[in-house]
Amino acid sequence: MKLTTGQTYWDRTQNGEEAFPALQQDLETEVLVIGAGMSGTLAASVLARAGKQVAVMDSGRAGMGSSSANTGLLQYSSDTMLSEFVDLIGERDAVLFYRMCLEAMDELTELAGELPDAVEYLLRDSIYYASREEDAEKLKREYSYLKKYEFPADFLSRQALLAEYGIDKPAALHTWHDAEVNPYRFIRALTDFNAAAGVQYYENTPVDVNSRTGSCVRTESGHTIRYKSLVIATGYTDLYPEIRDKAQINQTFAIATEPLAGPLWPDQVMVWETKKPYLYFRTTADRRIIAGGLDEESDRLYEDQELIRRKGQEILDEVASMFSLADVKIADAWNSLFGVSKDGLPFLGRSAKEENTYFLLGYEGNGTCYSMAGARIICDQIDGITNEYAPIVAPGR
Repeated sequence: MKLTTGQTYWDRTQNGEEAFPALQQDLETEVLVIGAGMSGTLAASVLARAGKQVAVMDSGRAGMGSSSANTGLLQYSSDTMLSEFVDLIGERDAVLFYRMCLEAMDELTELAGELPDAVEYLLRDSIYYASREEDAEKLKREYSYLKKYEFPADFLSRQALLAEYGIDKPAALHTWHDAEVNPYRFIRALTDFNAAAGVQYYENTPVDVNSRTGSCVRTESGHTIRYKSLVIATGYTDLYPEIRDKAQINQTFAIATEPLAGPLWPDQVMVWETKKPYLYFRTTADRRIIAGGLDEESDRLYEDQELIRRKGQEILDEVASMFSLADVKIADAWNSLFGVSKDGLPFLGRSAKEENTYFLLGYEGNGTCYSMAGARIICDQIDGITNEYAPIVAPGR
């Protein structure tokens, strides 16, 4: 299944990394991870650090699936507000879920500190602005819950938002403990880190997880892999039976600009909005703008490069008008798939139907954060440790 079309910026940032070999023989491992993107790589890191023997398989190259289209905005806030989750799943579980995400962001920051600076992981504050006047009241309600439970957030009036950040919108939430990253370089650096710690990686090794029997699965080339635990971290390549009626695959558009010579907005904060589908954008270390939006409820990607560029220009025009930016040009534009769930929650943890099988599917717009949290949940479940977040995001919920 094709996951992205067009040209992503991250493809330009490859450093000619050596490929791992395809699996050429039968294999036995304690934990088998299917998928070497952001989710699978984070799972391998957490599990290996817990002393487990881990093997990772990918049908292509590590980090070159849906992760190659990741725009690299990392936030503890979800596409669904905390206050909205209060209405949907109750106050206790809503707060637990947001706490899970905040802890995951701090874990990502700690992990990034062990990796080279080239992964471009930088702590950034976020501005979540009201797209319409009536949305300001929603943000006030959201802030009341964030403040009640001591999440890192401030409320900004129109006047404060304009004075501090040059954004002329009705109101906004200012949050921190967020970050930006080059997702491809992060994955490759962590992959190398994991491999040095003993994780076995095999690229260009398709595995059909739907054909597994007991604790055994075969590759397309006929080799047998035996495992004690199976972690499915395949992103948006398949809607598995356990989640099929709870999720769908949509598409989105994103761009990277040429480097900007002139001044950028204050603190280079990451910006997103209340409108759905929403505009979101950030900067890079070399002064580009990464932006995305214009989501569509369809899993049929566009092949027309001119159309993808036109969509990208719509996104750029909105960003440029907000800050009166002139002479900003698109360098790369792409169209990619992403998963959403009906209840706004990812699918993380033990399968309710398959023995020794775990899902690490960070559906919704906060996938990297969710994958970090899910890796911890899965590690606990394998070890028989109760994880208080697991029931909220359980695939069989």
